[in-house]
Formats: sequence, structure tokens, C-alpha cells
Amino acid sequence: MITEKAALQQLEKWWPKVLRAGLEQVDYFPRSLSRIGKPKPKEWIENFDEVRSSQEQWLKRSRPYKPKGWSLSWEERDYRSIGRNRFIHSIYVATLEDYLYLLKREQAYAQVMADAAMIAGAIPGLQLWCIASPLDVESHHTQWNELLKVVRYFMEEHRPGQYYIRELPLDIPTKFIETHKRLLISLLDEVLPGSRINDQFRGVRHFEQRYGLKYRQPMVRLRLMDVSLADQYFSGVQDLALPLDALAQLKLTVRRAIILENKTNYTNLMNLLTLPQAKETIGIFGSGFGVGALSEVAWLSEVELFYWGDIDAHGLQILSRLRAHHPHVRPFLMDEQTLKVFAEYVHYDAPYSPAANLPGLNNKEKALFEELNARRMRLEQEHIPLDYVKQILEALF
Repeated sequence: MITEKAALQQLEKWWPKVLRAGLEQVDYFPRSLSRIGKPKPKEWIENFDEVRSSQEQWLKRSRPYKPKGWSLSWEERDYRSIGRNRFIHSIYVATLEDYLYLLKREQAYAQVMADAAMIAGAIPGLQLWCIASPLDVESHHTQWNELLKVVRYFMEEHRPGQYYIRELPLDIPTKFIETHKRLLISLLDEVLPGSRINDQFRGVRHFEQRYGLKYRQPMVRLRLMDVSLADQYFSGVQDLALPLDALAQLKLTVRRAIILENKTNYTNLMNLLTLPQAKETIGIFGSGFGVGALSEVAWLSEVELFYWGDIDAHGLQILSRLRAHHPHVRPFLMDEQTLKVFAEYVHYDAPYSPAANLPGLNNKEKALFEELNARRMRLEQEHIPLDYVKQILEALF
């Protein structure tokens, strides 16, 4: 027969559903325990004394011997050797009051009901959220005043791009929102219209972008390949780094740009720094698979745009992704001819790409992708000599 400790563990698992039923004002009880270890008829005879002792213990813990608590149902059996006896058929909880008494949760239950009523009273749109998330209502009992301030602010006052997260005009600790992002995402998604949520960004790491807050921008490294541009706009400085939003606001007389793949190592950075001079041209040190961030730089759609990455499956995958935002981008030194010229530097240990659909590639590029991926081939861009880069640039420009 099940022990009371094991029975209480079953009751613990009911807790979220009990809270949800209370918030919906529906009955959850009476409810029986499952898997109570009821002896089989043969065991009733063979272990009669043990079974009777276990049943007596349960009888002492249950109604009517206790004012609140467990309830038992019985069945009677006739046996030649032990006569007519009754045995526990099921153990159940008859009422909500019994359940709360057994778990000693009377106060906790009342608090959740009160907090949910307060939340729905302050912001009616959160009533269904409370029903769906009763454990969150319970676990944040002491923070609801601050949490509701934040939700009301985003509903009624927030203007996109106006504040960083720590400078919002709210009477709350400066780090409060940062430490409650997970919960606030759930609340804000419940009450804000879709037009106020940027669904391209998900998760705690992108809270600011999702709800239109200012955020720390990634830095983008630039090389002005035209000295006259450097002299005109940056006092002769050709190598500089700008936040992404500042890059988007640049107004340069630029005709073309070359985006270089970023593996955040010295060799790839040197490819940027040693790009040869070219009139009205800049080099941009990209962010590998984060290159989609350049979608925010609208003026790139108005210039000739090239992408230079490693000749491997992942390099072509990045090219495809970049074309989702800038369809006119062309590959630079990422073709079969370059692969043949520098065949001695090709490695056959590139990571396999599981990408099955690359809509940004044309048929020729898709065929190259499949060959590179199948053979795990890679020609890293740093193996291409600067003289060859100059030669191709001169032919292009």
C-alpha cells in the first residue's frame, strides 16, 4: 500500500491544476490518487496482517477520524480462511479544503487568488494569462507592483527608440527589468498588439529589440579603400569602427562596398586592412552568420555590393542569407575558377552544412555549394595572395 509520503508527492503534482481550477472557478475535487499499491486478492490472504496494519494506519489519517484530510473508499470480500473483510479500494481527496490542509497550502492558495484578482483588476488583459501561468503568479508575489508598472508603461507610454532599458521613467530599481525579462516577455506578449512587437527578435537576449528599446549596438569595422573619402569625412582615417546604427546613418559618396566574413581572428581582419585602394569603395568587416544585421543599413541597397567569404558550404550559406536583405549582392573570389587556381590550399575538413534550402543562391552557386558540402572542401580567403585580389578588383571595377 502506498505510503503517505508518496501520496503527498502525488498531491504536489496537482498544485498547478488546482490553482488553475480555482482561477477558473471550476471544481477540481473529488479526485483519487493513482497507483496506490492496492494488494491483489491473493496478497490479501497471504499477507493479511501486513495489509490490515497498513489499512489501519490509513484509517487513522482519514475521515471521519480526522476533521480534514484523506478520504477512503472500501470494498468487501468473503474468504474461507479469513472470513468477510473490507479492503481499501481507493484513496481520494474529497474537497479543496482537504487538499490545502494536507499540503499546508491554505495561505499560499489564498495569496495566489488575491494576486491574480489584483493583476486582472489592474490590467484586464492579463486575466487569461493568470489562469495559464498560476505558478508565475505565485512565485512573483512580492514583485507584482513593479511588474505591473512596467507592463502599463509599455502599454500606455512607451515610444520606440527613446530609452535604454535602465533609463525608463519608472519608479523601480534600475536593474529590475533586466532581472525579470523572461516573465515580462510573457506578460507583454499577452497585452501588446502585434504592431508593437518586433517578432523577428525572440528570447531574453533580444528583449530590447523586441519591444523597441535602445540597445548596445554591435560594432562594425570599416576600411575606406579610397583615400579621398578618408580625407573628406574622417580626417584621413581609413580604418574605423562604428556602432551599427551609426553605420546606417552614414552619408558617404560610396559607389561600392565589399563585405568580408568575420571569424574574429587576426588573419581575417588583415584581409580587410590590406584591401587595395579603389575609388569610392569601402570594406566592411561582417559578422559571419550574424551578417543579417546589415539589413538595417538601407544605403547598402543603393551601391554595388560584394561578399567575400571562404569558399566552403558555410560561406555560400552566408551569401544566401545576405541576399534575403540585399538581393543584388555578388560573390567576390568565391567561384570555381578561384578554387582551381589555389587548389593546393584547399582543405577537406570543413564542417558539414545541414542546410537543405538556400533560396538566395542561383543554380551555379547551388551546384558549387553541393560539391563543397559533399566533399567538405574549404579554401580560406587568407590563402589568396594580395596581388591576385588586386588583379580581380581591377578587372571588376
